Amino acid sequence: MEFGRVTPQELAEIDFTLPPDPELTITTLAAAKNSSPLQVHVGCAKWGRKEWVGKIYPPKTKDANFLDEYVKHFDCIELNATFYNLYPASTIGKWKDKAATSPDFKFCPKFSQSISHIRRLKNAEEITTTFYEGILAFGDKLGPLFLQLSDNFTPKVTPN
Repeated sequence: MEFGRVTPQELAEIDFTLPPDPELTITTLAAAKNSSPLQVHVGCAKWGRKEWVGKIYPPKTKDANFLDEYVKHFDCIELNATFYNLYPASTIGKWKDKAATSPDFKFCPKFSQSISHIRRLKNAEEITTTFYEGILAFGDKLGPLFLQLSDNFTPKVTPN
C-alpha cells in the first residue's frame, strides 16, 4: 500500500468498524441530550487579512470595512487584537455595531498580554478591570474569553 492510497482490492479488506464507546462517552452524551443544544461557531483569530481581499472579501475592500465583510462569512472571532491592546468601550461598541447584521455573531476576546504574560496574573487587578470594562461593550455579542499563558508559565515549586 502506498501511503494515503489503497487499491480497490485493499479497500474491500479494510475493517472500518469503530470500537464501542467508553462508558464516560456514553454518560456524557446522555447528559448532553438533556441540556441545551450544542452551539458551534466558526471563525478566525482576526479579520484584518489583506490576502482575503478578492477571495473572501470583495475586490477593493478597504481595511476599515474588513469587519463588515468578515461577519458575512463567519459567526465568531477569537479576537487576538485584545491580546495586544486594551480597547475602550467606545471602540468595542463600534465593532459590536458592525456585527449587528449577524444575529448569532460572538466576539471571543483574548485576555491582554499585560495580564497574562507581563504581570503573569499577579498584581493585574487594575489592568483586568480596564479589560473587562472594555469588553462589556460587546453586550450580547460577547462570547467566551481566552486566557493564553506563556509557554514557560508553571507553578512555582518550593523545595521541601
